[in-house]
Amino acid sequence: MKTPTNTAVVGLGIGMAHVAGYLDSPGANLVAVADAWAPRRERVGGTFSQGSMLSLRPLFNEALLDSRWEDLGVRVYDDVQAIVDDSGIDLVSLCTPDDTHEPYGIMLLEAGKHLLLEKPVALSVEAAGRLAAAARANDRRISVGYEMRVNPAVLKIRELIGAGLVGNVRAFSLYQYRGSFRRDKWQKWIQERDRSGGLLVEETCHWFDLARFLTGREVTHVHCVGTDLVHADFDYEDIAFIQGSYADGSAFQIGHSLTGFDFSLVIQVYGDGGSIWCGLKAAPHSLLDGGQSTYMGIVSWGPVNAAPGDGSFVTFGDEVLEGESIRDNVAHTVNALREGTPFTAEFDDGLRSLQIALAARYSLESGTPVEVDQT
Repeated sequence: MKTPTNTAVVGLGIGMAHVAGYLDSPGANLVAVADAWAPRRERVGGTFSQGSMLSLRPLFNEALLDSRWEDLGVRVYDDVQAIVDDSGIDLVSLCTPDDTHEPYGIMLLEAGKHLLLEKPVALSVEAAGRLAAAARANDRRISVGYEMRVNPAVLKIRELIGAGLVGNVRAFSLYQYRGSFRRDKWQKWIQERDRSGGLLVEETCHWFDLARFLTGREVTHVHCVGTDLVHADFDYEDIAFIQGSYADGSAFQIGHSLTGFDFSLVIQVYGDGGSIWCGLKAAPHSLLDGGQSTYMGIVSWGPVNAAPGDGSFVTFGDEVLEGESIRDNVAHTVNALREGTPFTAEFDDGLRSLQIALAARYSLESGTPVEVDQT
């Protein structure tokens, strides 16, 4: 029987979903956490006492949230350097502000830790290259936090495509409608493009990844338009529309808004033999469907030229929520590391979506279509 993998989490915002994943994974032993905010270090539920990341709270037994970290045998640090210096740690979830991914990641890799790196992997291709070089030089592996790859609804879409139910994929679209990023981040880092990369790098990288993951194709060209006229306290785009093409001439379109009052994620796949429609929401009662549905996600599919009654569908519950998917991806990362099998998303996947995001940002700024760097 293998000894559990000693793990740690740096950054206890979204990192709390990583904590839940390690606590739930039989192959993992959570030995340390680090965060700059004192309330998060004092007890397990400190993150939620600030009103931040409340959507992650259901991942934990309520009694556990009142416990001190030390009660769970977890060491608590206020700085990443202490995690670097802790020789007993094998795998670290790095969930700190995006501009720290490169320097912190390199420190951890050089200290002999494997990484589960939250997206984006870095803010530039050059920074990503330095992370990759550090991993190679120290014989370490990097898993990327693209948790949508283990989302059951997304996996159903991939299963349907793989079974040939849409024939040859000819187009892909994804539309996200949501409210703004939270304004209670450490030092308001997410509101600055120099620290977060802006909407296109910080979050749309998820959707560029799905554009690759679900179709199995590489994006070659993008054209982006958008606006930054809604949220004055964010110094980057708050609405972006991106369209483009794959290497084989197939098309894609992504719409991403930070200006909504509710949440909706719609994914569509179009083939020469049929199409797939997927809708996800974030709460049982959504004004976007008049509060009429209790499921959290639905995938519907049917052949080309079919009538509505000719299609099929399947619905999903809480298992398709973001926090649950992050937790599940953590468990997958632990197992893959222990078994020497591929991660859900490898570092090259993170690099590729970063390249697309940066190309989209350049297109938005220049007002011209852009070819995506494939190197």
